Amino acid sequence: MVAIHIDKILKRFAQPAKAGGTFTAVDNVSFHVRSGSLFFLLGPSGCGKTTLLRMIAGFIMPDAGVINFDEQDITRVPPYQRDTGMVFQSYALWPHMTVADNVGFGLDVRRVKSKERAQRIGEALALVQMEALADRKPNQLSGGQQQRVALARALAIRPKCLLLDEPLSNLDAKLRLDMRAEIRRIVKQTEITAIYVTHDQKEALSMADQIAVMRSGVLQQVGSPAALYRHPANRFVADFIGETNFLPAKIASSSGSTVTVQTPVGLLQAAMTGQQSSEFKIQDTCLAAFRPEAITLSAAGTSKANTFAGKRVSTTYLGEMAEHIIELANGARIKVFELNPMASTALAAADLVSLHIPPENLMLVHAE
Repeated sequence: MVAIHIDKILKRFAQPAKAGGTFTAVDNVSFHVRSGSLFFLLGPSGCGKTTLLRMIAGFIMPDAGVINFDEQDITRVPPYQRDTGMVFQSYALWPHMTVADNVGFGLDVRRVKSKERAQRIGEALALVQMEALADRKPNQLSGGQQQRVALARALAIRPKCLLLDEPLSNLDAKLRLDMRAEIRRIVKQTEITAIYVTHDQKEALSMADQIAVMRSGVLQQVGSPAALYRHPANRFVADFIGETNFLPAKIASSSGSTVTVQTPVGLLQAAMTGQQSSEFKIQDTCLAAFRPEAITLSAAGTSKANTFAGKRVSTTYLGEMAEHIIELANGARIKVFELNPMASTALAAADLVSLHIPPENLMLVHAE
């Protein structure tokens, strides 16, 4: 196990000749990965997450900044001396080799003796539950099985840390769900430090200990899945981590942990921690954000606090929930999820509805 410290890492690449100059792929990024944790780099395509992972692996050198494994500066250390295991999106298995030989490839490069080599291959295959398929070739395996072999190969060398670059993107939906649980189980069982790159929010939320959200090379926020979901730092994070509705807001008053904001649908209250409430001052503009599942729908006319009126535009029945589109008085449309919608038919018959947001579910975020 190793703790990883990323300090002010910067990477620029040359633009094509027509464009000229350079573009910044990773812009002054800093964060800390705890030893033995599963850390996610999350963001849309082109945000710099894979470039950052490849700098940690040593495949790309940063233009500035420092990468430490514990107290060791490995910023300029060659990849083969960093003691990292890499799992690629494309699996990168040798088609002419058996499963066992693919897993043992890194051990051969390190000239591990045959007895220890066999032991390590067996342990790695047992870890990913592939011992029975050791003699097969990659083309005789399913996509999920090939990904397990790639994972076993990375673990067989007993690396200080495991680096995973969108390892599940080539699998179908059900296999992805199965492999999420498997990868987390393996990381926790081996107590290895792992950094995992993905653009899939559900993947990150369901697996990670900590998540770093990136946008255009810039780190937006680092935190636990629950912290990012319930307390996003800005509109981008709130919108990228799950679905979110937004209303323009201005801080009207603050009392303890309760902040009151003026919005197009009236005054709303948000229950915030002391640290969060101190970010906003009276008359500051911000966004009132709330998740579709945090809203309670009822017949029009309810008058309790944090309630406002809307008109149902449409309802889509999705089995475990109904998705309602509601138009507010100012013309804005928001999305509301009704879980276990046994009464959705009755609700759908009423155009006018009341919407209630508990203060603890109303988030105040910066516009950018």
